[in-house]
Amino acid sequence: MELILRGIYFVVVSVIGGFWLIGLAGCQRATPEKVVLDSETVAAPTTDSPSIEHAKDVATLREETQQALQAGDVNAAGTAIRAAVVLAPDDPQLAFLMAIVLGAEHRFHEAVRKLDLLATAVPETRLPALGQTAEWLATQGEWQEAERRYRAVLDEVPDAAMAHRQLSQLMVRQGRRLDAAKHLQVLCRLGNIEEVELRSLLSLVAPFSPDAAREELQPIGSLGRARMAIAQDQWEQAAKELLAEDSPRPAEAALLGRVYAEQENFEALTQWVVERSKAKPETADHWYALGVDAAHRADHREAVQFFCQAVLLDATDEQVFRRLAESLHELSADGEAEQAAQRAQSLARTRALGNEMAGSNQRDLQKLAELSQLLHQLHRPLEAISWQAVRVAYAGSKLSPQEQQAKLAEINQQRMRASGETQPFASKEFILCGVDLDAIGAP
Repeated sequence: MELILRGIYFVVVSVIGGFWLIGLAGCQRATPEKVVLDSETVAAPTTDSPSIEHAKDVATLREETQQALQAGDVNAAGTAIRAAVVLAPDDPQLAFLMAIVLGAEHRFHEAVRKLDLLATAVPETRLPALGQTAEWLATQGEWQEAERRYRAVLDEVPDAAMAHRQLSQLMVRQGRRLDAAKHLQVLCRLGNIEEVELRSLLSLVAPFSPDAAREELQPIGSLGRARMAIAQDQWEQAAKELLAEDSPRPAEAALLGRVYAEQENFEALTQWVVERSKAKPETADHWYALGVDAAHRADHREAVQFFCQAVLLDATDEQVFRRLAESLHELSADGEAEQAAQRAQSLARTRALGNEMAGSNQRDLQKLAELSQLLHQLHRPLEAISWQAVRVAYAGSKLSPQEQQAKLAEINQQRMRASGETQPFASKEFILCGVDLDAIGAP
C-alpha cells in the first residue's frame, strides 16, 4: 500500500479519474466568443439560459461522462459526452470534457488542439488546459513543451500541487533528480506528498531500484537510463548510456565523471577532467568527480573544496561525505572529519530504510519512527514531519479514528510551523560539517 498525504493547499482544478477538470459555473459574457475546435463550435456561455429540462439532460450526461472516466470506461464516457455536446455545443465545460475523452481515447493531438483553442476562446480554462495538455505532451514524448506548460501554471499559481507533482515526476524520469527535489520539497511544505515521492528525496543521485521500475517512473533519455543503471549497481551500463550521446549535455557529462570516479577508473577520470577543464561545474556529480580526482592526486585541500561544493548542491549523498571525511583526516581536520563521517553514516541509514520500503509493501512502525528521527537530526524537518504522518497512517489499526485524527492534526500544525520558519532547511554551516571554506580557499 502506498500512501498519499493531503494537507490544506490551493486547488487550481479538480481531478476526476486522473484528469484536470474545471468549474465554470456562472461564467458569462455580454458577447459570445466563438472559436471552431476541429469540426465543433465552442462558445463562452451567454446570458441565454437553457430550459430546466434541457439543463438536467446535459447535467446528467456530464455526470455520466465523469463517472465513466473515473471508472475507466472510455467507451461509455465517449458516448455520454458526444450526446451532451449535441445538446449544448456552446458549453465550454463540455468542450473541456470532450477533450479529456479524446485524451482517454489516445487521440492526444486532437485533444491538445481542442484545449489550446478553448483556452483562447475562454480564458478561464487556460490554467487547467495548460496542466492537462502538458500531461498529454509528456505522454507523447514532447517533454520540453510539457515542462514549459507546467512552469506556466506555476508562474501564476506557485502552490499548484498537481503541477509540482507532474513536473517533478517528469524530471525524475529524465534523471534530473536535483531539479525534481525542489518541487517535491514544495509538496512537503504543502502537506500534499506521496510516499514514493518522499523516498525520492532520500536519494538524489539515483532512485531506489524498485521505485525506478514503477510504470509511472520509467526512465527516459540517456540521463534517466544511466541513473536507473546506477540504482541497479550497473556502472558499466551507466557509462554506455552516457557515452552513446554524440553531444552530451552538461548533466550527462557530469554524471559520466561520477561513474568514472565510482569505478575508480582514474585513467578515464583524468581524461574527463582535461576535457571538462573549461566547463562550469553546475551539478553535484561534476564537483564530486573533480573531488575524487583531486584526492587521487593527494591534493586533499582542493578535494575538500570540491566535495563541499558537491554537498551544498546535494546534502543526501553519503558517498561525498565519506570521501570528504577521508580528505579532512588527511588535512588533520579531525573534528570536521568526524562530523562528515557521522553524516555519511546517517545518510547511509536513511537510504537503507528507503530501499527496504521501496522493495516491500510491509511497514515497520519502529523503522518509520527511526527514519523521521534521522531526518530531524539531518535538519530536514519537512521530510521528517511527512514521514511522521506516514507512520500514523500505517498505525491506523492500532489507533481509534479520534486518536488518528488528533495525531494527524498535531503533525499538520508542526508542518505549518516548520513551513513558516525563515530557514526550513539545513544551514550551510551544518551541511559543511563545520568546514570553513574561506579558510581552506575557494576552488
